[in-house]
Amino acid sequence: MTKQHFRKIFGLFPKPLRDLLIGYENAIIYIFYGALTTLVNYAVHFGLRLAFVPDKDWGSLSQILSSMETSAIPSGAATVISWVAAVIFAFFTNKYFVFEKTDKNHIWMEFARFACGRLMSLGLEALLMWIFVDKLAYNELIMKLLASVLVLIINYFLSKFLVFKKE
Repeated sequence: MTKQHFRKIFGLFPKPLRDLLIGYENAIIYIFYGALTTLVNYAVHFGLRLAFVPDKDWGSLSQILSSMETSAIPSGAATVISWVAAVIFAFFTNKYFVFEKTDKNHIWMEFARFACGRLMSLGLEALLMWIFVDKLAYNELIMKLLASVLVLIINYFLSKFLVFKKE
């Protein structure tokens, strides 16, 4: 969805609310695509973890979540693989839909800066998952959610001010 699509949606609201939404449209659009990126991340992460569970005798959500403890894919490895998928998705949605950078001349430089910023947030997320899931045995789903919120905020500012900054 482009800014024009969002503006059509915003146009359905009363003028004061519409004006407020348009004032924060970049942040709103970033959050929208950030949520989709998070879905990509989660689908790959938990898909990998669950695909490599030896005994798939699941009757409830709690059984599914606890079965990940027996997964042949560690949470750290699933985090890295899901991060790669999410970074590729996020780069293109951020470039074309959030920050509306259409030139293709600097795409590799932008991708390199984008990936470096994401490497920093990957390190933070992997560290948090290792400490809180692997070492302290906190709930993996809750920790993944909390880490994702922190990563989303950090990545917005990195993208806005370092990667897709206005010339």
